[in-house]
Amino acid sequence: MGHAVELTIPARSDHLALVRLMVQAAASIDGRVPERRIDDLRLAVSEACANALDAQHKAGSEAPVHTIIELEDTEVAVTVTDHAGGFDVESLDPIPPVTDPTRLRHERGLGIPLMRSLVDEVTFTRTPSGTAVRLVVRI
Repeated sequence: MGHAVELTIPARSDHLALVRLMVQAAASIDGRVPERRIDDLRLAVSEACANALDAQHKAGSEAPVHTIIELEDTEVAVTVTDHAGGFDVESLDPIPPVTDPTRLRHERGLGIPLMRSLVDEVTFTRTPSGTAVRLVVRI
């Protein structure tokens, strides 16, 4: 198949619904991706975009967030790229297990584990100005 859809949004959260809509429309094109998996991908992409926007605001960057939706024969991949200076995913504090009562004190930091649980593959790549998060759902 090999098609791609690119979307660049302003660094504002009111554009997240547009990204979710584009992911759903692109992944639904030929009916091969089950609706449940599209919902998982939409949620994971929404989380990646929200993280990108938060990071950019903290870094003082108003650069747009770039999204590429790639449709292949065996997978749908979405890459979200920010301009927040980048981070090392391995340096993040681990989240306590669900059975640990201290987990209740974690108001933030569950986005990456959520993304990992919703899609088949998540990769983080440093870019010259930030981070690219690639989310893959296999068909």
